[in-house]
Amino acid sequence: MKYLRIRSMVAVLTAAAAFAVSCAHAPAANLPVTRATLSNGLQIVVVHDPLAPVVTTMINYRVGSNDQFLPGLAHATEHMMFRGSKTLSSSQLMDAVGVTGGDFNADTQDQVTQYFFTVPSQYLDIALRAERSRATGLMMAQSQWNQERGAITQEVTSDNSNAIYRIFTKMQTRLVAGTPYARNGLGTRYDFANTINSPQLLRFYKAWYHPNNAVYVIVGDVDGPATVAKVKALFGDIPAAKLPARAPVVLHPIVGAVYHDSSDQPFTAVLLGYRMPGYDSADYAAGQILDDVLNSQRGNMYALAATGKAYAAQFVVQSYPKTSIAIALAAVPVSTKPEDADGWLRAVIEGYKKTGVPTDLVAAAKLREISQLEFAGNSIEGLANQWSQAVAVQHLSSPDSMIAAYQKVTVADVNRVLREYLDNSKVVAAYAVPKNVGKASAGGGMMKEDNSIPPSKHEALPIWAQSVLKHLQVPAQTLSPVSMKLSNGIRLIVQSEGITHTVVVSGAINSNAQIQQPAGKDGVADIAATLLPYGTTTYDRVGFQAQLDQIAASTTAGTNFSLEVPSGSFVRGVQLLANEELQPAFKADDFSIVQRQETQSLTDAAQSPDHLAAVALQNALYPLGDPARRFASPQTAGAVTLDDVKSYYGSVYRPDMTTIVVTGDVTPAAAKAAFERYFGSWKANGPKPNIYPAAVPLNKASSIYVPATGRVQAATQLVELIGVRRTDPSFADMSVANSVLTGGFYSSLLYHDLREVHGYVYNVNSGMSVGRHRATFSIGYGSDPQKVTPAQDQIVAILKSLQKAPIEADRLLRSKALLMGDVPIQISSYDGVNGLLLSYATRGLPLDQNLIDARRELKATTASIRAAIAKWIRPNGFVRVVTGPASK
Repeated sequence: MKYLRIRSMVAVLTAAAAFAVSCAHAPAANLPVTRATLSNGLQIVVVHDPLAPVVTTMINYRVGSNDQFLPGLAHATEHMMFRGSKTLSSSQLMDAVGVTGGDFNADTQDQVTQYFFTVPSQYLDIALRAERSRATGLMMAQSQWNQERGAITQEVTSDNSNAIYRIFTKMQTRLVAGTPYARNGLGTRYDFANTINSPQLLRFYKAWYHPNNAVYVIVGDVDGPATVAKVKALFGDIPAAKLPARAPVVLHPIVGAVYHDSSDQPFTAVLLGYRMPGYDSADYAAGQILDDVLNSQRGNMYALAATGKAYAAQFVVQSYPKTSIAIALAAVPVSTKPEDADGWLRAVIEGYKKTGVPTDLVAAAKLREISQLEFAGNSIEGLANQWSQAVAVQHLSSPDSMIAAYQKVTVADVNRVLREYLDNSKVVAAYAVPKNVGKASAGGGMMKEDNSIPPSKHEALPIWAQSVLKHLQVPAQTLSPVSMKLSNGIRLIVQSEGITHTVVVSGAINSNAQIQQPAGKDGVADIAATLLPYGTTTYDRVGFQAQLDQIAASTTAGTNFSLEVPSGSFVRGVQLLANEELQPAFKADDFSIVQRQETQSLTDAAQSPDHLAAVALQNALYPLGDPARRFASPQTAGAVTLDDVKSYYGSVYRPDMTTIVVTGDVTPAAAKAAFERYFGSWKANGPKPNIYPAAVPLNKASSIYVPATGRVQAATQLVELIGVRRTDPSFADMSVANSVLTGGFYSSLLYHDLREVHGYVYNVNSGMSVGRHRATFSIGYGSDPQKVTPAQDQIVAILKSLQKAPIEADRLLRSKALLMGDVPIQISSYDGVNGLLLSYATRGLPLDQNLIDARRELKATTASIRAAIAKWIRPNGFVRVVTGPASK
């Protein structure tokens, strides 16, 4: 569960270069749609997407932070929706969905609160019944809130540890001051501890959670009319209710300001805030096209990064009905004055105001927006989210309702919006400058171990969910990939899908920079990969992007490369991908920019907490001289020459180490012909390299503390080397054990204990990373500093108990069911299909390894799982790395 709106904005900077922004206005795929409105006002939209035997149900209650009367009340209500109702306890709710293998979550926005389940489509009835149970009669007991507020407080603490979040909230408050949009949706520690209580939660719930205030979007491999009938049978008897009046929105003039904060990131962040048109404005479509133009890789904002001034630069828009908040942002070297970066961003805006935006960039933006009609259907859950945003948030009939508006946008419209709304004289600016101390030390010694484990109470599953466990079996195979070898050794795998007229390509070159980079030249791999998008022997950087824009395609290049393209332009897309990947220009001027930027970023990262934590962890896990302890430094990156880059590229980028997976609207024969034509002339130089590090002794336990300026929550990693291998028969037993620990959210051991019972953490995860000769087991969580050791004590106690006593039969069965259900969910998107097949192929595993694993997991016994945990896990052998405030 989460408060979504601000996070989707600030995540772009914490990654420094990724800048992933959700596109809520992207059109949906042209798939069969069934609509209905029940007599009680509940709107239903069912979209049939047969990509996988999976369905996502997303109920959107049109209430959010705009409507709350206390900070965080909407967010708290969202959390309490998972605490049970009069007809279904919290345990039953979690277990009923957990046994399907499904994902479930919720998010609170300014206008809506969304609750979604993604489950195998055969379990649609379970998802609907679970949602019905909390559509009326929610408990909201004070005792439940006393438990849940511990977890939600950790969520608030985590966000407030992020300087970008802190400064954006200040900007938001000023840009939309006096309106409901400025209300604190996340909430505060004080209000959760002292103000919000059961009566207030019930008051809010009873005021807004009614069918006539909801839109139910259901997307996946389900029958439309039959699904509507099921919804009607379950929800039709819930009465409508009169809704409270909503607070009016009155926008006041913007008063400029500059906010400052100290950051723990390895870059300086600069944000400039503006107002843009909202959903209700006739200028909204033009504003979205302007957003795309400003973000174009052919544009002047992107050029700030391409020329080496910034690590990254982006324009981000968060929309409301009556206005939008637009942020021009940049991540720049620590040595750059934030005022200088501020000036560069303003200059880009003023430059376009003076000359007008380029006509071809407007045309490209319109084409890309409209082309999303097809791409939207490539993910079942993603499509459900887009329909929800369109219908429940923007009050459109469908996501593609924006197409006509985009088609009408002219260059003059975009320029008018630019000049009218992006007023640099009224900017609200914010600077987050790092003040890292650059230290990592042994610390945070273990407190006296507490071996007590609270009882994990799980009631019997509701009758309508019990059939899952009675008929547990390995899911049927729905993939039929065709594997081929090209003449030069490339392995090509094609999964033909006719859901949309699109193709998604994912490629990987088996490599290991820590082994293959020459001594003293660490950083050459990143420099080589970064140079690839700078242009080819055929096109310069801007010219290459122009070619992609003409066909609404996107590529990435490197040892991991990709292509997304409409199927009608597939062959041209493959040609451009080959041009970028195989024919880099590697110009001296571009090399100078990239090397300088790489050296500067390494200088900035040298004292950053996350980098120090990563180095400290590897040094504690592996012996001196091990490749895993190799990290690039400003000195090694500065020693790299252009010849080093060319040499590294020539030896590492080779077809006989390459696997390409293609999913979408293309036949295996057509895909092979295209890749043979444009990748077939690629040749390998020399013998195949050995890229697999040797096995090493198991690590010793240790504890490391890394201070992080500005953070108020401690992030803890518990990691140890283990001896299991991917082909080991006990790998399946370890997978089931991991599912017992953190699979299924509340129903898992660690979630139940650390979050539900104690409120130590908001989130806890566990997992294995298994290579050819070495593997790790890890557990991670975020908590208040004083809770680091108690949380670890509980984790250790649980692991020891699993080594000594058998897992309860019902818990084991639920964990197996979760793993079985996850099989189809993994392939409910083109990206999921590509990722799964690519992972198996590059590891030399069968392409149906998911089913092989499932069969082995289903056969696992309490004895075999206990033996595996006892053999591989060392509860007292973790390296603990705590980043943040000092642990106590």
